[in-house]
Amino acid sequence: MRTIQKVGIAYLILCAAFIISDCRRSASEILNEAAKNPTSVEKLDLGLGKLGTVPPSLFLFPNLKWLDLRMNELTSLPENAGDWSNLEHLNIYGNDIEKLPGSVSKLSKLRFFFAGNNDFEGIPAELTGTSVEAIYLDSNKIEFKESDIDILMGFPKLEVLDLARNRKIGSFPKNLGFLASHPKLRLLILKETGLKPSQIESARKLLPKVKIEF
Repeated sequence: MRTIQKVGIAYLILCAAFIISDCRRSASEILNEAAKNPTSVEKLDLGLGKLGTVPPSLFLFPNLKWLDLRMNELTSLPENAGDWSNLEHLNIYGNDIEKLPGSVSKLSKLRFFFAGNNDFEGIPAELTGTSVEAIYLDSNKIEFKESDIDILMGFPKLEVLDLARNRKIGSFPKNLGFLASHPKLRLLILKETGLKPSQIESARKLLPKVKIEF
């Protein structure tokens, strides 16, 4: 889990650095440069690009592992998003996305999913089939229902789940205890939700192997 936490911290640092260094380059400039040698491209930062939609040219890079689409005024990902077959890190923070395309389940190598500050109302079931280890869904519209627990149990490699600042979370689902048998889950972040300290204490007793940050 320390590795995943370090990834989260590094992500915040990288975001700050990219805002300073990459904001002078447009998304089209970055993609045009990358297209000169598409098979060598493993990482693309298109954050803050005001794309509106994901350009088709993003599917020209067969070895893409790291894709940053944060804050691009996106309302959806393309239906063929599953074609990013080597993707390990996907960042869609700060958009207006409420649902993932079904093809995302084909991203078998996906490990890190950053989707804070979007419009998700539940845990994306489309991540089932991936190798996701850390899911960041802070500042969405999640209520945390029984169906969300069922979905989480389908992510056998998940270690970190961030649901901070989901103000609609005012209670735990009745089947929360199922997470006690989850093979990997070690950290559940519930800061600034509608939960009460007494509810958190009950959850900690129910899930003794999971660290709950509140």
